[in-house]
Parts: sequence; structure tokens; C-alpha cells
Amino acid sequence: MQRTRAYRAWKRFGDAKGNLLAAGVAYFGFFSLFPAVALAAVVFGFLLAGNPDLLAAVGRSLDDALPGLIQTPENPDGLMPLAAPETATLSWAGAVAFVSLVLGGLGWIGSLRDGIRTVFGVQGNEGNPVLAKLRDLLVMGLLGASLLVSAASSSVVGAATGWVSKHVGLGPGLVTVTGVLVSFVIDTGVMVVLLRLLSGVPLPWKDIRSGALIGGLGMTVLKLLAATLIAQATRNPLFGSFVVVVGLLFWLNLVSRLVLLSAAWAANDIDTALADLQGTLPGDPGQPSTAATPDPAPIRSDDPQRRARLAPLLTQGDPAGGARGPEANSAQQRAKAGLPHLGRRDADRVNLAAGAVVGATAAVGLAAVGRTLRSVGALLPGRRRAR
Repeated sequence: MQRTRAYRAWKRFGDAKGNLLAAGVAYFGFFSLFPAVALAAVVFGFLLAGNPDLLAAVGRSLDDALPGLIQTPENPDGLMPLAAPETATLSWAGAVAFVSLVLGGLGWIGSLRDGIRTVFGVQGNEGNPVLAKLRDLLVMGLLGASLLVSAASSSVVGAATGWVSKHVGLGPGLVTVTGVLVSFVIDTGVMVVLLRLLSGVPLPWKDIRSGALIGGLGMTVLKLLAATLIAQATRNPLFGSFVVVVGLLFWLNLVSRLVLLSAAWAANDIDTALADLQGTLPGDPGQPSTAATPDPAPIRSDDPQRRARLAPLLTQGDPAGGARGPEANSAQQRAKAGLPHLGRRDADRVNLAAGAVVGATAAVGLAAVGRTLRSVGALLPGRRRAR
């Protein structure tokens, strides 16, 4: 059991404090969603102003990815509409709010990148900060493109499977199965972008393939079960009018955990590849690699491209030349760096305090969002006439 890949990935996720990381990523993601979706409304509204059917399909794709956020015919109680604005509104919105929306939407991308790199065990920053922000922008654009592709593919798949059902005689289940397969392919592509491009770690496809496939499959299953999962998580009557907000936070936490678990799965494959490059065997299952520099032992990889890509990771450690991964925080290395050493009990207290801070901050944020929504509702003409 302890030598299975699933156990090793779960252990690595736990060793990296994955639940706490996922909570932080979900917190940043929640407050970045509104500017990101507002930006999506501007961009998609401009590009698809003459194609309302495709714009509606994009809204459904967004609702699948973020249940409860977008107003659709199936979900009229969503928090934000997605409609094509008028041309004048588009020009003003694009000129005045574009930069602020982009910067606001990058918060979640940056926190997710830091979480993936932490699970990978990569020390230090991601390099040039300007290039890192450009990479974040590229990832945001690719995520938006994936929504557009998902919406377009759902329309194409629906039309194609309808034709096949009519002429071949297959049942309506073909539409569902084909849609799930297309969703799996798109979700796997998104995981590749997150694990390879967003993390900034130069890894070949062979070393992130398993993690991306696991993450894509998990994301597809989560979207299929989204309504049931969120209903179970928000059935407490105390949530009241905050049901949609709590549901979004719960969903973002689930997605963040899935991405970090996929990163843990891929990271174990990376450790195995690094050990192979060094001519050594991996250590205890689930433990990150502790090699600081490559040994002079012969390298046994048969793939020159893979050798070239993975070799820099063998020397990627902390600035003092420490080991790669969470093991770099050992007592001896922390003492050399002038940092206090925390025992297991002290570390647990720190983690508990950090969790309490995150929880308290999220509670304050929820209260602020609730007050804002009530204030906006009070300003609506319908509400004022009712009063």
C-alpha cells in the first residue's frame, strides 16, 4: 500500500501541507474570480457580440467550471451575468478597466503557481519577475481559450452526435459520452498548462503526463458531480443567503486540492527520473528528493532531451546550496541559514495558527461580500419600487 503511486502522491501532498495550500489558493481565487469574470465578459462580449448562441455556450462552460457564479437560463440566481455589452460600453470598459481587471485576475494564477512549485519542492523564485507575470498572463489567456474551445466543442459535438444518432441509430447517450470525452481532453490540456507552463519548471511531457491525466480525469468527474457535491456542502440552513458564496469557496477548495494532488503525483515521477539520472534509487516512498548536486555516478537515461531538461533540477536548491524540496528545511540547514528550527509540535501550532488566520480572513471577506451584495441589491430600481 505504501509503495503505490497513489499513496506516495497523497503523502507528498500531506507533507507539503497541501490542505493549507489549497485553502490559501481558494481564498485568493475567490477574490480574483470577480475581476477575472468581468474581464471575460468584456473580452467574450466583444469577440462574440454577433454570435449570441456561442456566448451563451461560453456562459454554460463558465457555469460548469464555477458553479453558481454565472447567470444562465439554467441558473438564474447566479452572481454575475455574461452578456454582450453595447459597443460604447465595450470601448470604455476596455480603456478604463482592462488593466485593473487583469491585475486582479492574476492573484489566483500567482497563488496557484506558488502552490504547485511548493509541492514540486522547487526552492527559490521562478526567475525574472517580468517574464513570470507574462507567463501568468499567457496562462490566463489559455484558460480563457479553453473555455471558448469547450463551448465551441459542445456545440459541434451536439450537432455531430445528433446527425450520427439520426443516421446510424445510436441513442442519445452518445451525446453524453462524447461530451465527457471532449471535456476530459480539454481538462487534461489545462492540467498540462498548469503543471508545465505555470510552474515554470522545465519538464518534458513524459514526466508530467501521469499527473496531467489524473488531474484531467478528476476535474471531469468533479464537474459531473458538481451539483451534488455543492448541494451537500451547503445544505446547512445557517448559511442562508451566503449559500452561493459558500458553494463557490467549497468548489474552489476542491479544484485547488485536485490541482495540487496532480502536482504531487507528477512530482513523484520527477523524483524517480532525477534519481535515475543520478544512477541512484528513490528513497522512502512519498519523500521528495534530497539530492543537492548530481553525483559523478554514470547517468543511465536513454533520452538525451530528457537528460538536458532534468539535469538543471539536480542542482536546483536553496541559495545556500541546500537540498531540493521540503527536506531543505532540516534543522542543520535552517541553522546554517540563521532560521529557528521548529519541532513537530511547534510546526503543528504554526500550521494551526495559519489556518485560523486564513479562516478568519475568509470569514471577514464573506461578510464584506455579503454587505456589498445587499447594498447593490438595495440600489436596484425594482427593490426601491417594492419598498
